[in-house]
Amino acid sequence: MLMRQNKANVHRILGKGALIGSLVVCLASLFAVAYTTSAYAKQNMTTHHYGGKNFAGWDTVVGDGIYAAPGEAPVSTSDIETDNLPDYSLLQANIQRRVIMAHNITYKKIIDSQALTAAHEVGYTFRLPYLPSTSNTSENAQTLEGGLFVWDGANTRLDYGAAFQWRLNPWAPDFGKLYAWQANADAGHWAEIGYLKPDTAWHHLEIRLDIQARQAILNVDNIQDTSAFSSVTKPADWGTEVAARLQAEIISIDPRPSNQIRALHQGEFKNWHWNWLAQ
Repeated sequence: MLMRQNKANVHRILGKGALIGSLVVCLASLFAVAYTTSAYAKQNMTTHHYGGKNFAGWDTVVGDGIYAAPGEAPVSTSDIETDNLPDYSLLQANIQRRVIMAHNITYKKIIDSQALTAAHEVGYTFRLPYLPSTSNTSENAQTLEGGLFVWDGANTRLDYGAAFQWRLNPWAPDFGKLYAWQANADAGHWAEIGYLKPDTAWHHLEIRLDIQARQAILNVDNIQDTSAFSSVTKPADWGTEVAARLQAEIISIDPRPSNQIRALHQGEFKNWHWNWLAQ
């Protein structure tokens, strides 16, 4: 009788042990799922978000795509302007209608070392408010362009990024062609990726840049470049900070060779966003 009771006690103890063991396994499984979900969420978490209807708060500078005909004063900030209207920004180049080629770069700069480790997703919408043509003497274009760059002044001294250029000189054979910036720790060059018919419709840019993976995907409407990642050397006088720049740009028409045309160039940009994703 005592032996049967002892056996019964043993079975009860073993039964409780099995139940506790099952609970431990179940809790461990739940913890593993929760940990995996948390890690996945962290990997895709947006750590910074910026955006707006227009470029209010951005800076405007003269770019390197410039020319002044003989007798003209050098291109300066008095030849470019960016107006921030309620629903969009208007970039202008050669506002004094001189015999020059003026380059307007309007950009948002963020100094933050995390710019090198985060993945970036950016985009904005753009259009021409007029149509470039050989018969349009008051408004004409050389390019409309833009991109995202991260300068590593602290370590590699390289400028990483992705950019596009829409060529809009109606006298040029590449009128309407779309290019992506290509560079591998050198001065870089533009490579053709497609054709975007010049018009006054709205178009959309999207860039995803992952510096750690050395990858960038660039989309302009339905034209995609999956090898848009670039790294460019810069002059020795660039700073030692880590700085990210989202840019929109226009270049007014090159008046050469006749040096006759005095055309204004304009581009409209709106609804920009910039997400930083934790890796």
